[in-house]
Amino acid sequence: MKRNRNPVLDEIEPEIIQMLDAFGYELVLDELKGAVGAQTLTLYIDKPGGVDVNECAEMAKKVAVVLETIDAERHNYTIIVSSPGIERPLTREKDFQRFSGQKATLTIQQAQGKQTLTGVLRGVDKGCVVIQKDTDIMEVPVADLVDAHLAPDW
Repeated sequence: MKRNRNPVLDEIEPEIIQMLDAFGYELVLDELKGAVGAQTLTLYIDKPGGVDVNECAEMAKKVAVVLETIDAERHNYTIIVSSPGIERPLTREKDFQRFSGQKATLTIQQAQGKQTLTGVLRGVDKGCVVIQKDTDIMEVPVADLVDAHLAPDW
């Protein structure tokens, strides 16, 4: 999936994932924004059954300790830990398989511009997300995705 990603995330993400895994949480998405010295690190976490505000607050404290250990020189982050919400981002191939059968919205970057597609996920096959819109089944290369999230029926 195409994303503008802060390179600092590549350095700190493995340790954060390891810590979250140890407590039974999955890192859904992470973002680091802002000027150096005043950056906001936002983590979206999940687990079976979802997460509540108290769990998010507890994990924010634990993430702060991890960052002080691995990134003491730059550690001046405002840390926000949140549930991914009902429109959960789909960021990894395993997400498309896990949420197969559910409605999702995909944003695709193509030569002619961006296209948005909403349909029912049917999994992943050979690096392509399989999505069904009405009776049409389409395969979208994961590399062409710029955004993907669940799209609940209201």
